Amino acid sequence: MTDWKALEQQIRQQAKQWLESGEVKYVIGYEQGENSMNARPVFIYASEDVDKLTWNPYCVNNLTRFIIDEVKYKPKRGEEPDLRPIGIVVKPCDSKTLIELMKEHQFPRERVKVIGLTCTGVVDDKKLDPKSKERPSEVNEAVIADKCLVCTTHNPVVSDIVVGEAVEETKQAEDDDFGDIKHLLDMSLDERWEYWKEQSAKCVRCYACREACPLCYCTECIFDRVKPYNWNEKSVQLRENLFYHIIRGLHLAGRCIDCGECERVCPMDIPLREMNRFLMKRAKERFGVQAGKDVEDECMFGDFNECDPQEEIW
Repeated sequence: MTDWKALEQQIRQQAKQWLESGEVKYVIGYEQGENSMNARPVFIYASEDVDKLTWNPYCVNNLTRFIIDEVKYKPKRGEEPDLRPIGIVVKPCDSKTLIELMKEHQFPRERVKVIGLTCTGVVDDKKLDPKSKERPSEVNEAVIADKCLVCTTHNPVVSDIVVGEAVEETKQAEDDDFGDIKHLLDMSLDERWEYWKEQSAKCVRCYACREACPLCYCTECIFDRVKPYNWNEKSVQLRENLFYHIIRGLHLAGRCIDCGECERVCPMDIPLREMNRFLMKRAKERFGVQAGKDVEDECMFGDFNECDPQEEIW
């Protein structure tokens, strides 16, 4: 049995130390929800509030989403900018997002102090029995999130302090066979097109997937622009929905670290991870790209190699 309370105390102690010393401006972590087993994001500004911080299998959010809000903040006129780093609690998969954001020059490493957690999986609350009042305190195969079943990163790839015992990595990213999307890979182009038409037809264009994604950080999204071009109609029509999901998928190609936040927040249960995983496989096979591996790696669309594969389109 994992001693969640002991791990929780380590997180609180480190957050308290940073806040009391003034090393960080605030700490982003998890706190227990009021009416749910699920944890929720919390911002801790004072050391006396660190007891709010928690850690358990119900801490599912990718908190790196909030870093962009911090680095984009512009102080008011006459206000001196506070450039102290912010503290953040990250799971191993989420730590790969930090790598991608730093690769894309969204913030320098010194702007974050990272409490990295080791992890063997989190709970997917959609798999829990809604009639049961009991909630498992440990992750098991019946309730584990689908993303965790194929995860190859159980230790943080970037951190200032690690909480939890190191987990043996039995499977490397290079070994991922993408067996979870075999049904997609076995489809013909026409079958795959019909499949995504069926899935996209369910979309209500709430943009929850975009808002939850830590790598959708544009100040103004192309889907919100009216001038100089209105790229996408706001109406929920199949062609507009398809355009939205295809463009968003391509924007994440070679960048997505499979945190699963887009699919988790989708109210229509569209299997968005399938599209992302499909593009991850293509990026890996054709360009040798594996997101979240090394901050020194070139971005897939930011690098040109004359040996890159070319396909005949005629």
